[in-house]
Amino acid sequence: MRIWALVLCAWSLPLAAMTEISLSADSIQGGFFQLDQPHAVVKLQRNQQVQVHAKRLQVGSASIDNPDMMLDIGTHPSLLITSEQLKMPAYQVRRPRIYLDYAAQRRHPVMRVDAEVKALQDDVWGKFHVHCQLPSQASQETWQCDDGLYQDVRSNIPFHLTVKPTWHAASEAQVTRGLEMQLAVKEAKFSDASGLHAGERLTGVMNLAAHEASDGWRWQGVFEWQTGELFWQPFYFAEGNKRFEIRGRYQSPVVDIEQATLSLPEVGTLQSQSRFNLDTQTFERLKLQAKAVDFKGLYQAFIQPLLPDSVFGHLNVEGKADWLFEAKDMHPVKFQLDIADASVEDQLGKFGFSHLNAHIPWDYEQPQQISMGYQSGHVLKIPLGKTQWQADVDRFSITTPQLSLPVLDGALIFEDVSAAWVQQSMVWHLKMDMQPIGMASFSQALGWPAMRGQINGQIPLVTYANHVLRMQGEMYFSLFKGQVGLSELVVDDPLGNVPRLHANLRMREIDMGEMTRTFNFGSITGKLEGDIQHLRLQNWKPVYMDAHVQTAEGPFEKKVSQRAVENITALGGEGTAAALQRTFLRFFKEFGYEKIGLRCELRGDICKMSGVEPIAGGFVIVKGEGIPSVNVNGYTEYVSWKDMLARMRRITDSNSKMIVK
Repeated sequence: MRIWALVLCAWSLPLAAMTEISLSADSIQGGFFQLDQPHAVVKLQRNQQVQVHAKRLQVGSASIDNPDMMLDIGTHPSLLITSEQLKMPAYQVRRPRIYLDYAAQRRHPVMRVDAEVKALQDDVWGKFHVHCQLPSQASQETWQCDDGLYQDVRSNIPFHLTVKPTWHAASEAQVTRGLEMQLAVKEAKFSDASGLHAGERLTGVMNLAAHEASDGWRWQGVFEWQTGELFWQPFYFAEGNKRFEIRGRYQSPVVDIEQATLSLPEVGTLQSQSRFNLDTQTFERLKLQAKAVDFKGLYQAFIQPLLPDSVFGHLNVEGKADWLFEAKDMHPVKFQLDIADASVEDQLGKFGFSHLNAHIPWDYEQPQQISMGYQSGHVLKIPLGKTQWQADVDRFSITTPQLSLPVLDGALIFEDVSAAWVQQSMVWHLKMDMQPIGMASFSQALGWPAMRGQINGQIPLVTYANHVLRMQGEMYFSLFKGQVGLSELVVDDPLGNVPRLHANLRMREIDMGEMTRTFNFGSITGKLEGDIQHLRLQNWKPVYMDAHVQTAEGPFEKKVSQRAVENITALGGEGTAAALQRTFLRFFKEFGYEKIGLRCELRGDICKMSGVEPIAGGFVIVKGEGIPSVNVNGYTEYVSWKDMLARMRRITDSNSKMIVK
C-alpha cells in the first residue's frame, strides 16, 4: 500500500517543520466493515485531530458514499462520520451523521446515529435517531441501543434494540458467524402513502436469531404483539395478545420456512411451511393449515376482508373449522375445509343456515368427494328444510346427478349438475324440476295475504358463466286457477351486492274472484290476463318494465263490487274518478263492466299510466256495461312507482272522489 511509503517520507523530515501528515490506502478492512480509497490528514498542531475522506464505507449491506470522518485522538477521543448519502436495501438515507464518543469516564463507548430516511417507494422523509452503547469487543459482545425513534408526518415509532454477535467454533479451522437481535416498540403508530398499511398504539417485541451452518443460515424468530391495532390491506387485527413463531433456513437464493405458527386468541392457531425464491420472488412451495379454529374469528380476520363486495361479505357465523391449503410454484395442489355444527346468517337477511356441516376436500392429482348439509335454512324468508348432498370433484370440475333442496312443503330437484372453474371464473349448468309448493305456505312465509294454489314447473336448462345466470325455456306457476309463465330470465352478478334481473312474465286465465278474495280487495268476477315485458330489477327492485293487465274476453260473468270500484279508484290516485250512470245507482252493491285494464311503462321511478282506452285528458280503467254499470277514469299520466306501491299497501286510504251523474 502507498501508506507505508508516506510514513517513511514523514519520518525522514524534521519533526519541527511538520504541521500535518497525509496518509492514503487502497482499502482498509475490519471484521464487519471495509473502507475504500481512504485519505487521512493528521493535524499535528490542532488538538491531535485526524481528518479522513474516503470513496466508500461499507458496513454489512449498507454503504456510505464519500464519507467525511473526523477522528479526535486527544484526551477526549471521538469519531464523527458525515456524508450526503447512505445506501441500503429498500431505503434511501441522506445526510447521515454517526458520532462515536470514547470518553474515558464511560465504561463503554457511545454511538449516536442521526439521519433522514424514507422507503424507496415513498415520497415522505422522516427523522431517524438512535443512541447505542458499544461493547469493548464489537464482534463478540452485546450492542445496546436505547432511545431509538423514527418520526415523520404519518409515523412515530419509538424503539429499543439489542444486537449480540454469536460465534461458534465448529473446529480450529472453522468459526461460524451468528447474531441475536431483539427489537421492542412501545405505543408506536405508522401509516404508508397508499393507506394500505397502518398501525396505532402498537406495543410488542420481536426476537430474531441466526447462525451460519454447513447448509446455509439457520434462523428463528418470535414476534409478540401485546397491545394496539394493525391494518394490513385487506386484513385488520384489533388489540394484541398475538404471537408469531417462525424458524427456517436461508441458502441463497432460497428461504425455507420450516415452521411458522400464528396464535390469535379470537381465532386459534394457524401453521405454515413454505419455500420462497428471492430471485424469482415466488413461493416454490406453500402449506397452510389450521385445526379446530373458531369459524367466526377465521371469517372476520381472513375471509371477510377478501370478499367485502360479494354476497359473502356481510355474514354472522359461528362454529369450528379445520383448514388446509397447499401450493407448488404458485399453483394450488391441495385444499380441504371441514366445518362442524356451524351457523351462517346474512346480515341483510338474504339467506341463512343452521347446524351446517361440510367436508370439502380438493386434490389436483386425485378425485375427491365433497359433502355438505344443514338442519334448516332460509333464502329471502323462504324456509329450507333439512338438506344433505354429495358431489364429485375432479380437479376444476364438480358434478352430481341429483340434488334435492326441500322448500316449505315442496322441493327443488336439480339434475345433471355440472360446474367448472374456467379462466378465473365459475361456469355451471343444471336442470330443475319443482315438486309442488303450496301457495298458502309460500305467501305466509313472505308475509303476503293467504293464497291458494300451487307453484310447480320445470326449467329445461339453467346456465351460469361470466357472472351471468340464464334460464333457457319457460317456467310455469299455477296460481289462482290460472298460469304465470316466466321466460328469458337473466341475472347479472347474482352473488354480488347489486344483482340485476331481466325477465318476461305472462299471466293467463287468472281467476279474478279467487284473487280479489285473497287480497280482500272487493269482488271482481271474470278472468285476468297480462304481460310484463322487459322487466328489469336492480337489487331486486323494479327499475324498468312495460306492463299491462286486463280482463280477458270470454262468456263469463263480469261484475265489480262497490268496494272494488272504490279501491281501483284509490289505486289510480289523485285525478282518478268513478262515474255512476244515475244518482240512485250509487246504492247498488255491484255493477257490470265490459273491460278492466291498466298499463304501466316504468322508467326508473316514474310510471307512465294508461288504461283500456284513451279519453280526453285521461284514460279508462274500468269501462262499464249494462245496467247498472260504472266507469273509472284516470287523469294522471305520470306517477311515482314508489307512491304506487304505497297505495297498494293502504288501498282503502284513497284520496279519490266519486263523481255521480
